[in-house]
Amino acid sequence: MPTKPANQPWEDLHACLRLAQLEANQVHDRQQDGQRWFNRFLQGLENSGVELIERTTKNINCVPTDAVFQDVFNGWIPAPQRRNLKFERVANDILNGLKQPDLALLRSTSASSHLRIEFDLDDSGSPLAIVFNLCCSTDPDAPRTRLALQLDHMGAKLDARAFEARRVQVENRLQALSDLDQF
Repeated sequence: MPTKPANQPWEDLHACLRLAQLEANQVHDRQQDGQRWFNRFLQGLENSGVELIERTTKNINCVPTDAVFQDVFNGWIPAPQRRNLKFERVANDILNGLKQPDLALLRSTSASSHLRIEFDLDDSGSPLAIVFNLCCSTDPDAPRTRLALQLDHMGAKLDARAFEARRVQVENRLQALSDLDQF
């Protein structure tokens, strides 16, 4: 198979992200085992020739209130990540669930995971994926009143040499998994 021209870094980065997601899906359930899923996703990126840069992780154990979620959704994520309305809806759903007398939301969903990927250019003009992941679960010590949030934010940049050495393997694996998954 001939190698692709070097002017396709966006497609190559996207292929690595997609492959990492599909491989993580095979091993872990993203909604019920979100942190293990995300760790496998990151491992898949690195195995494909993607460099993870400027990773920030924050753990928050909290009683879910409007103030906590405002801090998480409005103030914590540094630029260039934009405000994400999907995460606000998650916060509102959790808050509304906690207001119910029977706490139906927390009985039916003890964990959730939310992944957001934006694309941008780094300082040198190379493609960069900005990855934001939020894993939310009930606190095991107080499952009816407290939440445990784990937030991860980082850049994912294609290492051209590392990717070229793995290109055929990445493309073949992606094709095999794409045939199994309606992605």
